Amino acid sequence: MSFLSRFSRTQLIIGGLLTYATGVSAALTFLPSSPDKKTQGGSFPSETTRQSTFDSLAPGYDKEVGMHEYLLGIQRRRKRLIAQATGTVLEIASGTGRNVDYYKKGCCDEIVFSDFSEGMMKVLKEKVEGSDLGKRWDYQKRRVQQLELERIAHNSARLIQAQGQEVPPRAASEVIDDLRSTEGVVETEIQFKTMNAAAIPYPDQSFDTVVDTFGLCSFEDPVLVLREMKRVLRPGGKLLLLEHGNSHWGFMKDMQAKQLDRHVHKYGCYWNREIGELVQEAGLKVVEQERSQLGTVFYIIAE
Repeated sequence: MSFLSRFSRTQLIIGGLLTYATGVSAALTFLPSSPDKKTQGGSFPSETTRQSTFDSLAPGYDKEVGMHEYLLGIQRRRKRLIAQATGTVLEIASGTGRNVDYYKKGCCDEIVFSDFSEGMMKVLKEKVEGSDLGKRWDYQKRRVQQLELERIAHNSARLIQAQGQEVPPRAASEVIDDLRSTEGVVETEIQFKTMNAAAIPYPDQSFDTVVDTFGLCSFEDPVLVLREMKRVLRPGGKLLLLEHGNSHWGFMKDMQAKQLDRHVHKYGCYWNREIGELVQEAGLKVVEQERSQLGTVFYIIAE
């Protein structure tokens, strides 16, 4: 029995919150303030530099954030958010694929996983291949290929019949039944797209659902990206967001501001953006919203 299994989920969450609060207090007390961007002549890293940061973080990213997300209930919120995804789905800033396991069997017709970091995409593809979602997709693709070979065999059988020769042992009717089952064999098609979310390379109204989890903090122009997400959503579609943002608690806001420079350089993440204002500026209508972790985590369903 593992050490963590000795505790209930409630105990773990409370312990995580206490640890989080202790860390915040320590940061406010002991860590130096970061200089303001204006006084440094624009010292924050460029988009290209931050892309390199994401590439370098990718191999060890899951290990670094996994326990943190578990203790703070982030995994539970991811699962709840992804359960809302239906139809044709575009996931923006997929990173290392921390949502992959929450897409359940038959939930969606197609999922396009995307990111602009090649390093993150490499980890993502490996994770999808090893997941239940990826294994089903691989099996289903191979099944379609098998049925296509049988289609060819069926056509050959018809040709032999037309020539008045004996039909191969397998009855043509059995092959026809299998061919009919080809339609809908692949329950969820999977694609991967390396792209910049500020210019999504898909036509207007291409997706039923667009997902972004902890991506708005990493975009150079988050409002432009949100507008792109809105553009590719079909009428009645859903935008699912789970984001870092500025707290509504004064002491937490102070800590986020103090540590912004350090955080951006280490993780490529602007963790104190005003998420609600960004969503509103992009012209999106919020259907559901919750805030947690001292107001720094935003759960939003918009359209």
